[in-house]
Amino acid sequence: MSKLESVKQQFDYTLNHAMKTLDKAIMLIPDDKLNWKPVDDAMSAAELGTHVYMVSLAYMAGTLKGEFSDNDYSIIPFDSKNIESTSEIIEYGEKVKTYIRENFSKLIEADMDKKITYTCWGGVQIGGFESLTTILEETIHHRGQLCVYLRMLGIKPPFIYDIS
Repeated sequence: MSKLESVKQQFDYTLNHAMKTLDKAIMLIPDDKLNWKPVDDAMSAAELGTHVYMVSLAYMAGTLKGEFSDNDYSIIPFDSKNIESTSEIIEYGEKVKTYIRENFSKLIEADMDKKITYTCWGGVQIGGFESLTTILEETIHHRGQLCVYLRMLGIKPPFIYDIS
């Protein structure tokens, strides 16, 4: 199996299963708890949900373009500093998922081995395959983190696996 075929399978799982349960967890955050965080140096509940979709956009767009800068977040405009409801995060997430679905077919096998530069993160360089597979890692990691936040808020999180 080629690297691109492997990523395609991961994207199917990420977009249709892992992000589906992430969205369920995001929707359970009460709007008045969006800025809640367990400790001062942690991301807030809203920042966690938003972060997954922002980095997913960065990794996909960066792999397509060969680089990604802070200005490239404007591909899908979103004011992450003034979130008032979980529905705003979900709406942004849907736009990012649509962007990924619509642009995946533009990738070629050579993109999997090219180096992608992320000036938004201090010039970090990683390969295209690693860049794209990190979307699944970020989704699973932060989905779990968000479910812990929900438990700390006294809210039962959704069943973590979508096996539909």
